[in-house]
Amino acid sequence: MSSDKFKNLDLNLLKLFSVVYQQRNLKKSSELLFISPPAVSQNINKLRDHFEDELFVKTPKGFDTTPFADSLFSALSPALTHLSNAVNTHGEFEPSELDGTITVDMGQQIIPWLSPMMFAEISRQCPNVTFASHNMTTETPSMMKTDQVDIAVQFQFPNTTKDIYELPLGEVNFVAVVREDHPFKKETATIEELLDYDFALVEMPFFNTFHTSLIEQVVAKKGLDINVVHRSTSAISIREIVLRTDLVVPGLENFVKHCGEGLRAIKVTDVEELTTLRLCAYIHKKNRKSKKHLWLYEMMKSLIEV
Repeated sequence: MSSDKFKNLDLNLLKLFSVVYQQRNLKKSSELLFISPPAVSQNINKLRDHFEDELFVKTPKGFDTTPFADSLFSALSPALTHLSNAVNTHGEFEPSELDGTITVDMGQQIIPWLSPMMFAEISRQCPNVTFASHNMTTETPSMMKTDQVDIAVQFQFPNTTKDIYELPLGEVNFVAVVREDHPFKKETATIEELLDYDFALVEMPFFNTFHTSLIEQVVAKKGLDINVVHRSTSAISIREIVLRTDLVVPGLENFVKHCGEGLRAIKVTDVEELTTLRLCAYIHKKNRKSKKHLWLYEMMKSLIEV
């Protein structure tokens, strides 16, 4: 049985051999390899001893290749090219090569308008991927740790755990949402004017783990009363109720813009705490340098700015 020539072979010698074979010149080869011509010659001799066969023979004009060298280069060249491509492209991210499921948890005020835009973009870039979007809950952080959820998006909140990494997405405008033919006709209003009507609220379990309803806090601070007649974690169900009633819903301008047919936005002029709200993406710290997760983050950021 022939001995294993690969087992104790210094692979750097194969790279050197390939350069020398193509250049047929020690000086040019040494310049490309950043070593001296004598060092090139010494390493070629090592390779000759390893294979126990001549690689190059001297000629009046320099040197020429042997049949063994021709055969070795012919077999080696594709392998070196493949290895070079593997090394140079390792870690590159190509969305079109993704498969499986991308899961994004979103705040209840966000999912109705951001989820359809993300679906369209992911479908375009990743034809082999299933996109899943869920309401963000108190289980979301633990699900990010186990990769059941890739990324989450919600209003910024201060009490994140140390293993959750926050990425700013931008700001969204707070408005009062009513049906188009609502009896309140003005484009702007004070909160006191709107309190003449009953309210519906979109509940956000994860966000409200740390905050009770923001609008209720603001109203209480002003010494006013708010009559909440409906609460739901489904922004879509609240939309359907608002379309048929005179209820007022605290919401986002983005919601009216992207999925608010039959609705209109009223700017509330005296609730500085809620004029704008910062949106953030949240990922597990182990994924903070993941190209897939950063790609999702940049996608979200661009869609929110639309």
